[in-house]
Amino acid sequence: MLHRQSLESRVIEVKGNNYETSRLIYEFKPFIASVAQKKSGRFLEYGVDEELSIGLSAFKEAIDSFKKEKGKFLNFARLVINMRLIDYYRKTSKKRAFILESDNRYSANVKYNEMISMEQYQIDDERERRILEIIEYRVELGKWGISLETLADESPKNESLREQYKGVAKAIVKNSDILKAMISTKKLPLKKLENITGVHRKKLERGRIYIIAMVLAIIGNLSYIEV
Repeated sequence: MLHRQSLESRVIEVKGNNYETSRLIYEFKPFIASVAQKKSGRFLEYGVDEELSIGLSAFKEAIDSFKKEKGKFLNFARLVINMRLIDYYRKTSKKRAFILESDNRYSANVKYNEMISMEQYQIDDERERRILEIIEYRVELGKWGISLETLADESPKNESLREQYKGVAKAIVKNSDILKAMISTKKLPLKKLENITGVHRKKLERGRIYIIAMVLAIIGNLSYIEV
């Protein structure tokens, strides 16, 4: 089984490195947009809406000030983004009614860890887990030169063929030698796979992208994603 670096460790690691910090922020733009849109109650667009610029800045602030004892980074980042948006709305008098009437969980003097009710926290946490998994999955696929769009295009339309390829992916994960060979070479060991699965190598080659994507999903324990 492969072990991925935790997000919290990565945040600590990128501090002070402008390039890596920028990469991390870019990867989590969907998360930032999700938090800001939930707070604003409307669709937001990068390059158009000020809330997203504030969200980006707040996310960097969260990176710079994060310590592992603060818990999960995304929970902390969400709180920082929400606080900065509240400051923005108060200063500009925008969405005042929304803040006072719709979101009475927040006030001028509340501490970060007092801002969210447990019920709403659980809803938000699950939603953000989905977003995080998609982000992580997209990054992992990118290391293999695969985009989500390419995966969608290359996914078999025939259900029985999809199930056959899923079986091949599971066989790869169960066989540590084949899995290591695939990871190290970034290629499917077609001959070995043909021998252990009985699937012709030409068919394996045609399903290469889908099989690799399935393997990455399995070893990543991506419970929220249906490849």
